[in-house]
Amino acid sequence: MIESWLFVLAVIAVLMIPGPTNALLASSAHQQGIAKTSLFIPAKLLGYFYAINLWALLIHLCGPVWPNFIHILHFCSAIYVVWLAFHLWKASDLEKHNQRHHSIRPRQLFFSTFKNPKALLFAAGVLPLETWNNPTNFVLVFAAFSLVLLPTAVFWMSFGRAILAGQSRQIKADLLYKGSAMLLIMCMLPVVVRFF
Repeated sequence: MIESWLFVLAVIAVLMIPGPTNALLASSAHQQGIAKTSLFIPAKLLGYFYAINLWALLIHLCGPVWPNFIHILHFCSAIYVVWLAFHLWKASDLEKHNQRHHSIRPRQLFFSTFKNPKALLFAAGVLPLETWNNPTNFVLVFAAFSLVLLPTAVFWMSFGRAILAGQSRQIKADLLYKGSAMLLIMCMLPVVVRFF
């Protein structure tokens, strides 16, 4: 059984990070409406599911041959978290992303999620190592992941749409990015400490 369910906080922090996938959801909700965009959520879930499991398989296959591979991935993941938090603090490009993508499809969201480096972060350090030990752990962890993904996707659809439509005067995209950077650092501290 999973020893600690604190990984759910790290999953929330990573999924809330503004990035290409969340920007696509926000843009689609702005252009096509929340009801139509909500049909894209399974594409995002499948993209993460396949990418996380491919990274986990690669880690499992390379572990016996190259034992330091997981440590290198942990280090890269920690560097990615720090870089992303710093990048989020400086930049907000939600409006630019909306202008570039006018007709968003589920396939586009799937591939954006599949190529997202967050999948490596989930496979290498956020999800517990016990996830792949037995089918029960696997189902429980991915059920928790799915339950967290749903409200974060709805948040990005509704809040991102409000920002892009100009309905939110007090909260702008740059404030959202800075808040995401602080949330990321706070929730990822236990994961980073576990790396080292």
